[in-house]
Amino acid sequence: MKFSVPKRVRFHHCDPAGIVFYPQFFYLLHEVQEDFLEHIGFPEHKLIASGVGVPIVDLKTEFLGMCRNGDALTITLELTRIGGSSIGMQYEIRGEAGDTRLKAHGVIVYSEVPNGKPMRIPDALREALLPYLKTSHGDPPHDQKNPTP
Repeated sequence: MKFSVPKRVRFHHCDPAGIVFYPQFFYLLHEVQEDFLEHIGFPEHKLIASGVGVPIVDLKTEFLGMCRNGDALTITLELTRIGGSSIGMQYEIRGEAGDTRLKAHGVIVYSEVPNGKPMRIPDALREALLPYLKTSHGDPPHDQKNPTP
């Protein structure tokens, strides 16, 4: 299942030409990550207050089209992997016509704050994540008996 959020490109996202300045896409992607975690019952601000966080350790992006001030976008997030402490996330940003403007794949790590030491994803969080795990061709989504970091 994919998590989806509508967003509107705002003036502060854009350069003087009215086009989204590429670093602003990373803010948008992180907002969707926070929205997702809140949606599944694990708001990021509460995780941090409890001494854990989910910092990004890898992010690859493919810019496929421009986004301009005022554009209505849909950003989706789907999980590609749930390891022992890491979570793979696949993002897509689409325009109103459904055209893909950006694809990204990131990895976050469930870890102690502030030292960043990876920790095992708790069972309750793992269960909340599972419905969003992408599966291919009906294969089991993940070997939960032997998760890897």
